[in-house]
Amino acid sequence: MVFQLDVYRGQALPTDDWQTIFSWGFGLICFAAVAAVAIQMVKGVYSNPIPYDKRVELEDRYGRWAVETAIGVCPHDDIGCIERESKRLYESRVLRR
Repeated sequence: MVFQLDVYRGQALPTDDWQTIFSWGFGLICFAAVAAVAIQMVKGVYSNPIPYDKRVELEDRYGRWAVETAIGVCPHDDIGCIERESKRLYESRVLRR
């Protein structure tokens, strides 16, 4: 079976064809946007804000709660901030008792 296109020079596409092209294009753009958001979420979930050895050292020194809270507050990969915030949280919890 041979398909033949009946499009001549200067002839515009019918409205139905433009709607189909637009809907496919819009769908592809939406798919790309969702994929970009998903990639960022996966990077955020599986990335490690500080090295494992440093995290274990800080958890031994200040406790898991203080380190987890400090990681949530401080910028990504700022080990100095995480250490200062962990120390501050640990001291505030110890002095409160």
